[in-house]
Amino acid sequence: MTPISLTKNELSQGRWYAWIFWGVVATFTVYEFFIRVTPNAILGELQEDLNASPGSIASSMSVYLWVYAPMQLLVGVLFDRYGTKYIVSTAAMICGVGCIIFSQADGLVAAGVGRGFIGIGSAFAFVGAVYVATVWFRPHQLAMITGITVAAGMIGDSIGQLPITELVAISSWQQVVFASGLVGLGIGFVMLVVIPKRPAWFKEQFEEEQLDQPKRPGLATCLSSVLKNRQIWLIGAISAILYLPISILAALWGTTYLEKTMGIDAVSSSTLITALLVGFMIGCPVVGKVSDHFSNRKIPLALGAVGGFISMGLFLLAPQMNMGTMLAIMFFMGLCTSTQSIAFAVAIEISPRSLAATAVGVCNFITMLAAAGLQNAIGWILNALIRDGGSPTAAAGKSGASHSYDNVTPDDFTLAMLALPVLFLVSIVLCVLLKSVSNGKASDAA
Repeated sequence: MTPISLTKNELSQGRWYAWIFWGVVATFTVYEFFIRVTPNAILGELQEDLNASPGSIASSMSVYLWVYAPMQLLVGVLFDRYGTKYIVSTAAMICGVGCIIFSQADGLVAAGVGRGFIGIGSAFAFVGAVYVATVWFRPHQLAMITGITVAAGMIGDSIGQLPITELVAISSWQQVVFASGLVGLGIGFVMLVVIPKRPAWFKEQFEEEQLDQPKRPGLATCLSSVLKNRQIWLIGAISAILYLPISILAALWGTTYLEKTMGIDAVSSSTLITALLVGFMIGCPVVGKVSDHFSNRKIPLALGAVGGFISMGLFLLAPQMNMGTMLAIMFFMGLCTSTQSIAFAVAIEISPRSLAATAVGVCNFITMLAAAGLQNAIGWILNALIRDGGSPTAAAGKSGASHSYDNVTPDDFTLAMLALPVLFLVSIVLCVLLKSVSNGKASDAA
């Protein structure tokens, strides 16, 4: 790597202000995670106000992910090419506009449009924070900062659960979502003021990688270079599965599932989802620090996959669990699957340094594409069970009922969720196939 050379009065890497630059974008990440999971806390109100079935609600809300996921293929390349200052500030403002549109929706189409705008802007938040970390922090801090970034997002997830439930109870979901839009506009302005332009010396860190290239590679070439790496697809699939408790349970279906299977109210179910998020939030920086210390990514990922499989299997036994036991299970699930944050460090380390943001974007693309597909699948499975009279143990005579959550039985929900532990089994196999990464380099050992 070429040594960093500084011009007079130029900001340098690894200084105290790195935390400020990263922290401002991390605040956007907190906000993005918050508006991502808000529909989970207001699912009942949305279904009633928009007169929608589980499948149609899932389709409308998952527009966010269907937009967000493919955008990941673009945002990383844009950051690698142009830096973060103007891109992330504009993105936050787009999120704000999307929230305002969503808050005024009187039907599924308008709600989907609002969620689509939110998805476009949100696509830049996490990758932007990680990219700022690659610019302003030392490479040996990468997994730790990535873990802290994901943990920061979990704060947004937590705010989007129980506090939103209580706010909606005293006002309305429309007012809460509208206020969220104003916050997004404010965050965008702050980032525009605080974040500096990308320093000239950053290019020196990867000049050696491009010496053999006759000209600067185009956007398509950069993206193609990352997509051709089979290890990127492996780590993306592992990331997607480890993230399922957040993308499926915390973001959309968790509270409703727990209410139906355990017979608890919205506040109690939101508390259980919050326990999942707290476990994830605590685990992210810890596993990142441990992974950095031992220069090993593969073992923590494998342990997280095993723990995720165990806890997800126990989660499906919710009808037999009491509140205290389920709190412990949800916290344990979050703690185990927090190893997902390491996946982004792996993506960077198995890719050229000049394509760091592109690698993170591709990994996140795979993660969110899987989330979008499974969110929809669960909704339409529930629709089919209602239409067909439900599971074998469900009460007969539901075929004439409307597709509302009142008609979904605990057995229906359990059947719809069965794919989750199976996917965790798959992730264990994928961890075995993943090449070991040590000291920032991928080895040939499986």
